[in-house]
Amino acid sequence: MNGRASKSKGYRGEVEAVEVFSPVYPEAERYGGINGANDLGDIKGIPYWAIQVKNVAVAQLGKFVADAETQRIRAGALWSAVMLKLKGKHMRNGVFVMSNEQALRIMKRLEECENGTCRSKD
Repeated sequence: MNGRASKSKGYRGEVEAVEVFSPVYPEAERYGGINGANDLGDIKGIPYWAIQVKNVAVAQLGKFVADAETQRIRAGALWSAVMLKLKGKHMRNGVFVMSNEQALRIMKRLEECENGTCRSKD
């Protein structure tokens, strides 16, 4: 796949990711390439999150999760994740991937909130 086709594929994935977020986060939008090497994620308007969007034939999950974590740190966000588009499916039927460490922190936080003991931030 050439550079233009690859960029187009990535753009389509990001547009679909915004469509997924918009009902709950109407301010969600593509970051685009405005930050260059200082990437803060692909979608902005999702409080506390750095989201990396991938629309690729072969997923390199370890690399994608590590990149999302780097973007989280840069953005000063609490959480990071990768939204991965599955071939032939809309992003709403894709997968949301994060490190096990983060997933456990989120699970614990949800449990605390269900018990009425959650803090405002972690």
